Amino acid sequence: MFRSVGAIVAHVAMLVTGTQAMAELMNTDAPVIVGHYDLNVTSIDEHLRFWVDTLGGTVADFGDSDIAVIEFPDIFIVLRESPPTGPTRGTTFDHIGFAVPDVPALTTEVVANGYALTVGREPAPGETASPPTAGNYGRFSYLVGPDGVKVELVTSSEENPLPIVHHHVHFVNEGFVQMQQWYMRAFDATLRPGQTDFFIGADLPGVGYMLNFFSWLPDEELVGTQGRAVDHVGFEVRNLEAFVAGLEAKGITLASPLRRTDELGGIATATIVDPWGTVVELTEGLREPR
Repeated sequence: MFRSVGAIVAHVAMLVTGTQAMAELMNTDAPVIVGHYDLNVTSIDEHLRFWVDTLGGTVADFGDSDIAVIEFPDIFIVLRESPPTGPTRGTTFDHIGFAVPDVPALTTEVVANGYALTVGREPAPGETASPPTAGNYGRFSYLVGPDGVKVELVTSSEENPLPIVHHHVHFVNEGFVQMQQWYMRAFDATLRPGQTDFFIGADLPGVGYMLNFFSWLPDEELVGTQGRAVDHVGFEVRNLEAFVAGLEAKGITLASPLRRTDELGGIATATIVDPWGTVVELTEGLREPR
């Protein structure tokens, strides 16, 4: 059974004021945004050192709960202490993207804290990535956190940028174009100009730059995300009931049904799985004040 962020959010509603919670998911108008990532972790403490002490996220206090939620502007990172079956590498989910004012400065701090650098299309051990995908230390960099969770830092294009803000979600597949087309269809996204022979993007309505897709090069069969370090990505949706009906009309079957209960604090959730095994949780209510 797929884990739901709904029970976690019920705790957030009690422990975080409505204004604070609202500030984290800043886009209140778009019909669909990326709202959370759910991680399986070997040690919550180790992940707190990475996400909070190193990258600058904020912890929501859960008392004795075995769940931790890290808040960044425009995203929640949900941590559950359950050893993952493997890292993000080798799955259809490649990395979480953040925008920061100074990529070299933060990358230097990340490396000084003991975390590794990697590249875009990660090669298998002993292989090398083609030059266009190598990390450009200056404008962007790729990092590996605890349990092999991959993160990209890109240079913010904002005039007065926040210290760190969620920027994009990045998938990977040999059939990366077909994958992009599936997400365009599912989420009513549009093709982003500038595709190459190894990269294509899709823009969410009212959001813009958000969904990225890489070609997969190594001779290795990718697996889905369930049970891995990044278990699933969550999309926050306006009018989830109608959205789910629209998915079913498109022939996309729910992996877990739409539910909204008192135990979930009024948060609605449903789950789908893309044709390549990436688990996607749909929520409604994460960006609502309480």
